[in-house]
Amino acid sequence: MSYNVYLVSSSGLPMDHHAIFIETHESGPKTGYIYQVTGNIQTGMVHGHRQSDIPEDMPDFAGVKKLLGTVEVGDYERVRTVVDSVEVPGKQFDGPKRLGREPLRRCQEWTREAIDKLLEEGVLKPCVTESGEGF
Repeated sequence: MSYNVYLVSSSGLPMDHHAIFIETHESGPKTGYIYQVTGNIQTGMVHGHRQSDIPEDMPDFAGVKKLLGTVEVGDYERVRTVVDSVEVPGKQFDGPKRLGREPLRRCQEWTREAIDKLLEEGVLKPCVTESGEGF
């Protein structure tokens, strides 16, 4: 038995917010758990994981719910440990002044890094398309 894992987005400015949604059916069909970072590049971010209703029913749903793969029920407990090991984006601005020269990291970059780490650790089993490629 396994849970479907999705990339989801919600409306935000200046860019949409990205998160990982795992459909665990905790509160009913198509419900689950969101793994994400919250905050901003002015103050820094923190892990902000939470139980979630159906993403498409949320008022800020931005129309993206992309199936990434699956997590075996037996591996589900590892998800939080893996995603929490991905460094959160820190404070990158002091008012209008940019701190450092590294590329900016927002929730989109953190989500990509967390997905990559879940794949690398073997927790996330990627979808395979008709062409035989992963997502």
